Amino acid sequence: MDPIILQAYKAMQQGQSFAFATIVETTSNGVPRKVGSKMVVLADGSLFGTVGGGIYEKQVVNECLKAIKTGKPRTLTFDHFGKDEQPVCGGQMKIFVEPFASQKHLILCGAGHIALPLSLFAKMLNFKVSIIDNRKEFANKIRFPHADEIILGHHSVALAKQSIDKNTLIVIVTHGHEFDFDCLKKVVKSDAGYIGVISSKKKRSKFFSDLKKCGVANKFLKKIKMPIGLNIGAQTPEEIAVSIAAEIVQELNAESLRTSKFEAKKTY
Repeated sequence: MDPIILQAYKAMQQGQSFAFATIVETTSNGVPRKVGSKMVVLADGSLFGTVGGGIYEKQVVNECLKAIKTGKPRTLTFDHFGKDEQPVCGGQMKIFVEPFASQKHLILCGAGHIALPLSLFAKMLNFKVSIIDNRKEFANKIRFPHADEIILGHHSVALAKQSIDKNTLIVIVTHGHEFDFDCLKKVVKSDAGYIGVISSKKKRSKFFSDLKKCGVANKFLKKIKMPIGLNIGAQTPEEIAVSIAAEIVQELNAESLRTSKFEAKKTY
């Protein structure tokens, strides 16, 4: 296997985000690398391979890091004609920067009636799934044979040991309000890409009031989905799981919601 592709594969296996930089076009033989040359840049700035070195490669690395953060690819054009501090190799090259985000990780705090169908939907969406529950009759491989990780123990303690970043999706559906609150308190200030809590309006009001008393700022409270899920009139655990999965997908695809692709066309 190409060593550069191998590094990208290792990064993916380890849950790291990265970006490819590939030379897609050149205008002469004077440029330092040929079409197809690749470089992989990890989120921590580590790089493997080269697209020519020098000042332009440093710019490409910076653009890769930006792409990792934004999730947006772009094409860069570099001249090598020796003007205005340009390299003097001659020619021009275009480099395509393509980010790859690490796999989304759904952490389910609670292994009850909603968690079971939701975990199945999550696997269909290609998420890594972790289950946390303090009941061995629920947190086990017989009930969740498809889960990537099952943790039997105190919900909030186990949750605190998880690595949480923007690719982490946290759904809190335990069997007790006190467990729900402890979990929420642990992650409310985290970088999680999604935080949702099963709740009534009364429960939401109490939880938010208690969090404010703990010094949690409004900017963190605004991130919480509570009650959890889109309002589709869900009644059964399976329907509620559908509403939660749909809300997560909506969050992940937020930038696409306002595009013409999803606008209904009037036919009357």
